[in-house]
Amino acid sequence: MDKSKRYVLWVEELCKDDIYVAGKKCCNLGEMRQAGLPVPPGFVLSLEAYKKFMTDSGVESAILEYLNKNMAKLKQDVGMFDEASAYIMNLLESKEMPAELKELIYEYYENLCEQCALPEVPLAVRSSGPVSMPGQFDTFLNVRGKDEVIKKIIKVWASSFNARAMAYRLQRGLQVESSPIGVAAIKMVNAKSSGVMFTLDPLNGDRSRIFIEGSWGLGESLVSGQVTPDKYILDKVTLEVSKKTVCSKEMELVYGPEGDVVPRKISEDRRNAPCLSDEELLQLARYGKTIEKHYGVPQDIEWAVDVDLPFPNNIILLQARPETIWSKKQSGPAIESKGSATEIIARQLMQGIRF
Repeated sequence: MDKSKRYVLWVEELCKDDIYVAGKKCCNLGEMRQAGLPVPPGFVLSLEAYKKFMTDSGVESAILEYLNKNMAKLKQDVGMFDEASAYIMNLLESKEMPAELKELIYEYYENLCEQCALPEVPLAVRSSGPVSMPGQFDTFLNVRGKDEVIKKIIKVWASSFNARAMAYRLQRGLQVESSPIGVAAIKMVNAKSSGVMFTLDPLNGDRSRIFIEGSWGLGESLVSGQVTPDKYILDKVTLEVSKKTVCSKEMELVYGPEGDVVPRKISEDRRNAPCLSDEELLQLARYGKTIEKHYGVPQDIEWAVDVDLPFPNNIILLQARPETIWSKKQSGPAIESKGSATEIIARQLMQGIRF
């Protein structure tokens, strides 16, 4: 069957040309898996699945009716989006998953559990839109059990109607009543450490370098700025480490006992230890070079080290996207960009550069 008509697909069935099948994030993950890179297994809900849910549940017509009655108020008072968002998100979350979609999600989740030899595979359930709307939709981590997966998929779809996303669509002349997005349901990494890697120096655009930041535990603590990460700079040709800064790391995010993610204090013996071993650092940098060669442009990569796997299988890639700041600048003298790489990422999220 044509991919564009399917509701659920395996990640590896997607490539970079399938953005309007399942969104950018899912397509990048699929492209990397097809290239033989170490990306976690998982499945995705397509844009068609979103449309089917909206139509079959009757929520699409209810949303359109509500917006037709209140659009004039929304255009006059942006504050009204909070009220509209609460109404529409509650409406979506009250709906049942259509039977056909429910059966498919059960089938794919059970198959994934068999592949991973686990009774319940913990998943990261994330949005994947064809248009970059960074940081606007919900993400759920450590989701276990097929019924919980279905609940979280609906919540991700519902989050496409949060106040910020609806205002964004209105301001850009897009349909306020609908914004089809894909959903990635990807096996969680039991992360010993995690972070980001740029195949250039994000502070000055130097393409001869690889820049890596990381900390203990799951990567959300790093991107949210809750910890000060370790920093490494390597020569892209020789992979020699030119700079290594190990910071004191007080907290990490780990799996919680209730299918959630919780903060945990880091023990004294690990607090000032590097989050990457020398061999892990080099292997990660090699993957960075491979990804840049595959895509042909400098890359912005998310990674994790799985505590349950032996080296080098423990190095896992979670996302790769083109670096979008320095790659668009004309060549010339390097100009320093203020802040750490983590602060640069935060600014990119706010400016709509990362997705």
